[in-house]
Amino acid sequence: MRVLVAPDKLRGTATARQAAAALAAGVADAGGIADACPLSDGGEGFLDALGGGTTVTRATDPLGRAIDVPWRLDGNTGVIETALASGLALLDRPGPAEAEAASSAGSGEVIAAALRAGARRILVGVGGSAFSDGGRGALAALADLTPFPPDVRVIVACDVRTPYLDAARVYGPQKGADPPAVERLTRALADYATQLQTRYGRDVRQVAGAGAAGGLAGALYAAGATLPSGFGIVAELVGLRERVAAADLVLTAEGRLDATSLSGKVVGGVLELAAAAGRPVAVIAGSVAPGLAVADATIVDLSAQFGAETAWSRTADCLRSAAREHVTAARG
Repeated sequence: MRVLVAPDKLRGTATARQAAAALAAGVADAGGIADACPLSDGGEGFLDALGGGTTVTRATDPLGRAIDVPWRLDGNTGVIETALASGLALLDRPGPAEAEAASSAGSGEVIAAALRAGARRILVGVGGSAFSDGGRGALAALADLTPFPPDVRVIVACDVRTPYLDAARVYGPQKGADPPAVERLTRALADYATQLQTRYGRDVRQVAGAGAAGGLAGALYAAGATLPSGFGIVAELVGLRERVAAADLVLTAEGRLDATSLSGKVVGGVLELAAAAGRPVAVIAGSVAPGLAVADATIVDLSAQFGAETAWSRTADCLRSAAREHVTAARG
């Protein structure tokens, strides 16, 4: 049995690559042949899904501290993950002060490094950011490199379709912003949207997805970038459609399966491709929202099967066991 294992990350417990390795091991235990394909929707794991880093740039984290940021240069294509330069995971217990101070400058510094290294197609995965500055810091770091030259394509892989002016209201609280901070950040976004339109002639307030990564997606759009689906970009580059068609069974995974998983995210995209190809598919999740049903797919809830503590502390073992059991049952 040929089994495609195509997971997203399980945030806090396993990267997509670690999850894919664990699932593949379970497939092998059951006598199957695994095709491991870690995925991302543009958020954390974007760089890893597209081959990992090949170079490192010294940049600044969301609070201005120096860090080394890996990114990929493959020919004239640069691959950059915002979370690695400006991610929430880089901060310890951020509060309102950090939420307002956090900057996208580091992401801009890495994009600038890619441009100066000769990249003419730059893929920017956004998601997991710590800032709500609307991309102000990133464009300041890019300085005279914007608007992007006509021979440069900057493609922002978006994992959400949030409007620019909603970035702070929707994501600010999870970045430490309290209600007063959210209101101040929202006013700043409105002010910066006007500045962007004046400078670049593009109205970010009218573009779906411009609020991704605290508005960084909108700022890059204003400077000439495009904002396609992050999952769609990754799926195309890794040949996911063809790999699904070549499989007898598809396994995907993520940390929390809920209604949002089915729209624009990895699990939803894998389910659509499997359905189109007529392939059976199972979703293995760390936990599952109560009452959630997914048509034409098997759902495996690791917390329900192994207990929440074990699912959290021994995620790889649980993934391997769940994959082994499912493939064994599928083989009859």
